[in-house]
Amino acid sequence: MRDQVLMSKIANALIEDAQAHTSGLRPVLSAFRAVWGGLWVGGRVTLTSDSVTFAANTLNRIAQSGTLDVSLPLKQVTDVRVLPGFFTNIVAISTPDQVLKIRCYWARHFADAVIAARDGVSDAR
Repeated sequence: MRDQVLMSKIANALIEDAQAHTSGLRPVLSAFRAVWGGLWVGGRVTLTSDSVTFAANTLNRIAQSGTLDVSLPLKQVTDVRVLPGFFTNIVAISTPDQVLKIRCYWARHFADAVIAARDGVSDAR
């Protein structure tokens, strides 16, 4: 069966090893990284029938370096939570190895879609 796109939306992801290419902001970004555990990177999150994937947009690829693309297989997702945030809520998607935090509009709707897709993957096994 082909991997089907269920939802795709503009989002930010908290990327642990993201580094900004601007030297003048290093002290501010270091403080931000210490508080949040990484930097927020803009891009697109895509939910398919098999995975949740975040890909950084072109502007963020120019301005930042690090692991800017993340993909989590749904069959490894152990927990999905909606956390409070400024302007938009945060969807925390957990696997045994990592937590992907996605900031987007309609976060609850996206989290529910991830749970439904994951449960569909689980039922197919």
